[in-house]
Parts: sequence; structure tokens; C-alpha cells
Amino acid sequence: METQKVVFTNKELNLRLAGLLRLPDGFDLGENYPAVVVTGPMLSIKEQAQSVYAEKLTELGYVTLVFDGSYFGESQGEPRYQELPDVKESDIEGAVDFLASLPYVDENRIGGLGICGSGSYMSVAGVKEPRLKAITAIVPAISDISQSPMMGFFGPAEEVEAAKAAYEAGEGEIMYLDFMPRAFDEGAAYYYTSRGNRLGWTNQVVAWSQLDLVKYNVTEIMRDMQKPYLVVTGENAWSRPSSQEIFDAVPHDDKEMAVIPVASHFDMYDLAPFVDMAFKAIAPFFERTL
Repeated sequence: METQKVVFTNKELNLRLAGLLRLPDGFDLGENYPAVVVTGPMLSIKEQAQSVYAEKLTELGYVTLVFDGSYFGESQGEPRYQELPDVKESDIEGAVDFLASLPYVDENRIGGLGICGSGSYMSVAGVKEPRLKAITAIVPAISDISQSPMMGFFGPAEEVEAAKAAYEAGEGEIMYLDFMPRAFDEGAAYYYTSRGNRLGWTNQVVAWSQLDLVKYNVTEIMRDMQKPYLVVTGENAWSRPSSQEIFDAVPHDDKEMAVIPVASHFDMYDLAPFVDMAFKAIAPFFERTL
């Protein structure tokens, strides 16, 4: 497997995004390959869970692309650490632009795989981006955030709105939220250990990101989903109710759900045997659809 550092553009925002492009063993410039854009949890960077899944997909023969989203990691964008659904979707569109521009990628066989928050972002991108032909969502965590446990990470709306207005008027500092506190034991076991702690990652997010997130109703958007769709969740994942809501909203029958026994939400990011069990569903799904 060959891994290349690449740069591409979010054309909507005119920002350069840093990515890792992986090419399968035995790569042949004369061949046309299927490709998968792989995106990770909220606030994540390209070296985290998304690379675990990208490497396994590349081993199966896919060209894969992971990247730092706008405002994160090595990618451009100010102020840093904004988690905005519309921007996440335009980042994915930029990633598809990049893959489709490669002469050895078959632009009719590009898929998407997203994990946790971007399991939801990628699902929505599957509705809106016609070049994505099939979507896999791993423990998608956002159906309607206003009804989810993630509301516990948010600040009082009035306080956040006032902080945003003050900053934009040049009269205040950026307000941040602690979006993955150490007290959240299951998350801490990933993000604050060698499993997921990577240089450049932070648990801080610009507070007024919540103003967009709280209005993001993925369930409603997924009623227009027409692509082949796979959801993989864990039997004990805290996100399982959201994953089920998103799956149920898809109106057609070309959809599958795999429930991994015993697994919790964060188990599905990187741990054996759970990721391998997920690929028992992912591999045949993408083989059939791409």
C-alpha cells in the first residue's frame, strides 16, 4: 500500500485541505479503480479512526482518501475548530472533485464511508452529491441533535449567541466548548490514549458551532436518499437509536443494517474484532455497489 500526502480545494470556501491518498498494492496506472472517501468523527483529524477504515478498504483494492476538514488539522480555515454541517458536506464534495480528477479513478465508482458524526454528514452527502454512488455509515450519531445526548456538550444558547456577536464585532474572544471531556469515560478511552490521541487533535470546538448543529435534522434529509445504503452500529452503542432513526428514514429497500454484537460506539472506531466484523458487511456492500 502506498500513502501519498495530497492537497485539494473546498471550492465553496476556497480553502486548501490536507489529505492522505492510499493506493492498493500492485497499483497500475493503466487500470481504473473504484474509490472511497472516508471521513471520521466530529472534530477528528485524518490520522484517527478514518485511517483505520481507509487502510482496510485499500487492502481490498480501493483507492481511498482521508482528509482534515476545513478549520481542522493541517487544512486551512479561520477561526479554527468550527464544526459546521454544511462545511463538512462541502468538504466531501471537494474530496469527490479530487478523486474524480485522478485519471486512474473510475468516476462512476466513487463511494463514501463516514464514522460517528460524519456517518451522518456522509449520509447527507449521499443525498446531495450525485457522484457518490453508495454510502456506508459507521455508528452515525446525528439524527436530530436537539434530541440527543450531545446536547450535554452545548452551552446556554443565549450565552453562545452573545459570544458570537461580540467576536464578530471585534469586541470579544472566541468562546470554546469542551466537546469530549475526560469525564466521558468511553470517549476518553479512545481520545486520551494511544488509540486515538494524535498530534493536532483537540477536544475544543468553537462554541457557536452548536447554533448550526442544533438545527441539523438528518432524519428529515434522509427521506430523500436514493443510493444503496449500509449502516453499521454496535449492539451497545450509545448512538444506536440515532443510527436506527437514520436508517428507518431511508425510503427504499436497497439498504442494510449490521449490528455488531457486544460492541459499543467507540469500539467501532478501531478495536478488534469489531472493525473486522464490520467489514464482513462493508466488503460485500461496496463490491456489489461499486
